Amino acid sequence: MINYKIKFFSCITITALFLISITLSCDSEGEIQDVNFVSGYVVNVESLSLKKLKSFELIDQKDRKILLTVQGDLGKFSPSHMRQHMLIGEPITVKYFVKDGKNIVESVEDLE
Repeated sequence: MINYKIKFFSCITITALFLISITLSCDSEGEIQDVNFVSGYVVNVESLSLKKLKSFELIDQKDRKILLTVQGDLGKFSPSHMRQHMLIGEPITVKYFVKDGKNIVESVEDLE
């Protein structure tokens, strides 16, 4: 009987500690919000090098300008490919999330 009580209180303690750690981690700075999607036309491209994008601006269907920051490799969407979309006027779809008030690009696709 005593062994059962110890196991029960140990389980409750571990669960409480787990819930507290989840709550504290959610309140930290740099919290990532929901994943978003936006489609539109590229109007500006900023690159770090010939092969690496830094950021780009997109005008969506509601004529809102959105600045999107790139923090990784976007495959075929190099600075020159993105500029091609801008010059030809081919729309793209961007999957992104918001972190520290910045729109961080997760992926880009051609809009067909």
